[in-house]
Amino acid sequence: MTAPDAADMPDVVVAAAPGVTEVAIVPGEAQPGEEQAPPMPHRRAVASLIVLATTAFLFSTNETSVLGVISVMAEDMNRSEAAVGLMTTVWAVVNMIMSIPAALLLRRLPRKWVLAGTSLLLAVGIAMVASAPSFGWLLAGRGVSGIAHAAFWAIVTPTAAGLFGSAERGRSVSRLLLGTSLAGIVGLPAVTVLAQHVGWRAPYWVLCGAMLAVAVAIVLIMPSFRAEQGTAARGLIPSWPIFARILVVCGLAVASVSLTWTFITPFATDVAGLGKATIPTLLMVGGVSGFVAMFLVGRYLDRYPVRAVAFGMALLAAVWAVMALFGSVAWVLIACVALQGFAWSILVAAMVNWAIRHAPGSTDTANGTYATVFGAGNAAGSAAGAALFAAVGAAWLPVASLVITLGAAVLVWTMRGVGVARPVLKVRAAKVR
Repeated sequence: MTAPDAADMPDVVVAAAPGVTEVAIVPGEAQPGEEQAPPMPHRRAVASLIVLATTAFLFSTNETSVLGVISVMAEDMNRSEAAVGLMTTVWAVVNMIMSIPAALLLRRLPRKWVLAGTSLLLAVGIAMVASAPSFGWLLAGRGVSGIAHAAFWAIVTPTAAGLFGSAERGRSVSRLLLGTSLAGIVGLPAVTVLAQHVGWRAPYWVLCGAMLAVAVAIVLIMPSFRAEQGTAARGLIPSWPIFARILVVCGLAVASVSLTWTFITPFATDVAGLGKATIPTLLMVGGVSGFVAMFLVGRYLDRYPVRAVAFGMALLAAVWAVMALFGSVAWVLIACVALQGFAWSILVAAMVNWAIRHAPGSTDTANGTYATVFGAGNAAGSAAGAALFAAVGAAWLPVASLVITLGAAVLVWTMRGVGVARPVLKVRAAKVR
């Protein structure tokens, strides 16, 4: 990456200017840009972040578990794979509906108890899935899981960012999301192997027990503090226009991934001709590359918040294009899975960092809004994927994902032309003098 442009500048305070798409700097006026002391000693902040990353790992493993059990579950429940794919849609719809209410209702409560409570609620939802006597009960369990997921992600990202100084927001967010990347390396493949050899209910019982354990760890390790006591209660550069653009980018990007990746197992077996036994290894390939990307991107997010998103979009578009043209070739699909994991990890970290950076008010509320749009994209993408898969088969899914991704990419790639460079650079120069 090259030197940051105006849209990427990290240390400014802003106010809306008439006729300007983004914002101009007003030195010394706004409170959001002021530095605030972290709410706890550094060592305890690191320990808390490790616990939160572990919890994020389990939440993400449960979220993506359908990808690994879809074929086994469909056979056991006497349903089509497209019907089982609706589990993702139900989960995403509930998550979408509950994200903003959760952020508003929980923002004044101590972070420790909210995060422990959401972990316990997820354990309940997972137990409902594991013990489901019918497909309806299965969907209800995923709905409860969706509520827990919405509440957890509505506050955990600002919480993690608020453990450290504002100059480390991007890095702390990427370290939190290492847990979600690790879910692709360890969690999802483990769920898939257990489902294929022991039955699809076994991995959910394991997840249920693990969620109970991390709930206890949160209570024991994290201090009790409220959102306003952290360093990320407000955005560094508040802007409604930029935040609105970010939401559109997020919704489109998530929809493009959900559309194809919900059905990656049937794509791999039906289109590329891979055996079912190779699916855990295939998913692990994507997980490893995603973990590497998440580890590397942390050092760039604070300095290049916009360009990190643009780079991830370019990679994701390349994945869908290659899959659409050559996805029937096994080794090409394997390469695409690896690149998709790399690209999506960059985007997941970069988009949420971008959103928190430009939060026009409370970062909890902004993050809840972001999570709602994320869930809407997930629900729309999986539903569209199910319909397209049932109508024309898995081979056409990457084509649809490519079209959606390009729509999101245009909004990111045109950020340089929003009219922000001149006012920012002018006031910035005055500030230096």
